[in-house]
Amino acid sequence: MAVLGSLLTAVAPTVGVVDASAPPAFTAWPLLALLALLPTALAAIFLVRGQELTAAAALVAPAVFAAGRLLNDLQLAVDPVDASRPELFRPTTLDAPTPTAGVWLLIAGHVLLIAAGALATLGQEPDVRSERASFVLPATAGIVAGIGLFTAPFTSTDALIPARGPFESPTLPMVGGLVITLAAPALAVLAASATTNEARKGGLLGLAAVLLTFALPPIATALTVDRVGLAVGPFLVLAAAVALAWPQRAAKAGEEKDSEERGLERSGVELPGLRRLHVIAATLGLIAAAAAAAGASTDQLVLPAGLPAPTDYAARLLWPAAIVTAALAAALLAKAAVRPAFTVATAVIPLAAGGALDAVFAATRVAAIQPGPGVWFTAGSVVAAAAAAVTAALAGAVERDEVGTAGTQPPLPLVGAALIAALLAFGAFGLPVIQAPDLVPIGAFGLRVGSSGLLVALVTVVAAAVIALKARPGRGAALLLGAALVTAVRALEYPLTAARAAESAPGPGLWLAAAATAAFLVSAALRTAR
Repeated sequence: MAVLGSLLTAVAPTVGVVDASAPPAFTAWPLLALLALLPTALAAIFLVRGQELTAAAALVAPAVFAAGRLLNDLQLAVDPVDASRPELFRPTTLDAPTPTAGVWLLIAGHVLLIAAGALATLGQEPDVRSERASFVLPATAGIVAGIGLFTAPFTSTDALIPARGPFESPTLPMVGGLVITLAAPALAVLAASATTNEARKGGLLGLAAVLLTFALPPIATALTVDRVGLAVGPFLVLAAAVALAWPQRAAKAGEEKDSEERGLERSGVELPGLRRLHVIAATLGLIAAAAAAAGASTDQLVLPAGLPAPTDYAARLLWPAAIVTAALAAALLAKAAVRPAFTVATAVIPLAAGGALDAVFAATRVAAIQPGPGVWFTAGSVVAAAAAAVTAALAGAVERDEVGTAGTQPPLPLVGAALIAALLAFGAFGLPVIQAPDLVPIGAFGLRVGSSGLLVALVTVVAAAVIALKARPGRGAALLLGAALVTAVRALEYPLTAARAAESAPGPGLWLAAAATAAFLVSAALRTAR
């Protein structure tokens, strides 16, 4: 059934989904056919090698994603004009093209893939999974993929090829896009928690193969079609696919030794003691805070003589970022339990620095304006914060190696609160906190300099919400408190910088950031509740 479904979805683009009045924007069918066959071919290889359980697990992800794709492709039959699919057809007029047999081939293929995945889950015998199997990397990759799938797949200046994410699409693609967005992190977590190593391997590789089918066509479209440009989303999905597939190459070696121990033995690196790592991380945090404060208090721009210096509203957010980082760094020197909160909260530095550097980048497009000393302090704070976060994460790995990773099963209220907080964070960083007639806000899913800081903060807080569910109660609560500090700093952008635009008003991102902060605090309380 999976082979037949894959063949139908591979053949459909060659047949055509609409009449000849709207041909594809480029010759995409070879790539689409290869990607359509890839997940089933992967399962077939496992089946030929006698790995039935791995083959069955590899068919689950194609089935779940086929449900979302079914809704997306139904839009082709209902109203093709509202379906932005340049790899399948490119409208040349406002007249709606007529759907053809290719649409029904796509729909039939999706139905067969769903049925194959449902049958593949039957009759699997449970077993004990290796305790050394990593949960964090697949969960993080799934979250990154979900963020990428949530965004527009490309940018466009062509009115007939709109660039839209799920929330900006008509009803059918919107629901299908949400199914696909939520499926990525859910399947990553389920595959990582599989009862056997064979099912884990098949589930993660099957998910990686499916993610390639969402990452590569938009990139190919942007590179070959005029007035269509690259967006960050497909690259996030591509990176997640690589992260899910790469660790499986070392699966056999992982049965013998823990992956962390194996990596350290190969490189010959001997880690310093846990206390020393905490001191190093805290020191780097204090350096990052000092650099951020220096960036906020010194000139970000050098103007020609005689020109008055403008008020640098964008750099004001560096002050709360410096205060949060310095306070947690000082607390880490006194108490090791602060480490998870410190690790997450270091994201406030790139969050604040991104906006400041974005303003400098825009201003220095004028030849007479040059970057000032504050730019180098701001950039240095990002480097120091990244080093502090890596050192703190390494300290966490050493601690887990010393005391173990046993945690408590998260109660359903905690799971619900953490999920709500993570979903609110998407809006908090993706939507503007300030609205004004003459203000173009920075979003987490754009291609501006400031977008990188927002994206780092979003990925960090969502990853913290997921990891906190598996961590020990105290450490999980600290992770959630760190995430609350990041969203709180995001909310402070409005009172600190609203004066930069006339007629400014609170944007939806402000209320969502405040709500996310409250949800993370509630989740932290639930994580420590008996």
